[in-house]
Amino acid sequence: MIVHPGDAVRATAGHDREDLFLVLREEGDFLWLVDGKRRKLETPKKKRRKHVASAGVWTHPVAVRVKDGAPVLDSEIRAALAEARNKLNESKEV
Repeated sequence: MIVHPGDAVRATAGHDREDLFLVLREEGDFLWLVDGKRRKLETPKKKRRKHVASAGVWTHPVAVRVKDGAPVLDSEIRAALAEARNKLNESKEV
């Protein structure tokens, strides 16, 4: 699976299964994930690519800033992931 910084992913394994994260950076087979709450920018979660699934196409301004390497805040990440979570839940209801 191809995942890049700024993409939203859902954990498929581990104690954080089904949680939504933002990919902060990639390093070989590992991804560094943040959610702005439990996993902040100072302490990202290191997870293998095979243990995440894409959460679909996501073009949020925060994602674009992460891709460009621009600074973001944990609060912005939390708000962006909440918006993505709401969109995912709406699509499941239909």
